[in-house]
Amino acid sequence: MTAQTTAAWPTNVFARYLTVAGSSLGRDDLAVDLTHRLTIHNPPEPFATLATCTGCQATEEASHWRSHYPFAGALEEKHEPEAADKRAREWAQAHAEKCRAMPKPTS
Repeated sequence: MTAQTTAAWPTNVFARYLTVAGSSLGRDDLAVDLTHRLTIHNPPEPFATLATCTGCQATEEASHWRSHYPFAGALEEKHEPEAADKRAREWAQAHAEKCRAMPKPTS
């Protein structure tokens, strides 16, 4: 049995899902990372949740804004970051369960 070390997560990552490749190689850097996409406002505000695979670079972005039609023909935008986080987590879990990609070596 080999010892597995846990490296610090990259800045702004709030959730991480280990890929199949990462799990089989004992590498916790092969993962799907979740971050919030920020506006350019001061202070910056999250407008989406982004899931990015460090192995194959696949991404999924879930907007924090949802369109609702409470009345016939009326459009209403609601800020629902929890729904976006949930959708991104579900995508990250499903992707990590099957991704076997490895990043190209730098040297």
